[in-house]
Amino acid sequence: MINEIDLKHLRRCVELAKIALESGDEPFGSILVSAEGEVLMEDHNHVDDGEHTQHPNLL
Repeated sequence: MINEIDLKHLRRCVELAKIALESGDEPFGSILVSAEGEVLMEDHNHVDDGEHTQHPNLL
């Protein structure tokens, strides 16, 4: 079941995806969250320059 904390993190992923889209990239955003709910890292897609290994889940 998705709770309010999960929804907060999902909304941030959508915000990051919008940033990627606005910068000319494909709309993907990712965050890494600890078991305690702390955001450890976040980023959006960076493959628009032709470097297809710069997905946010690989950084």
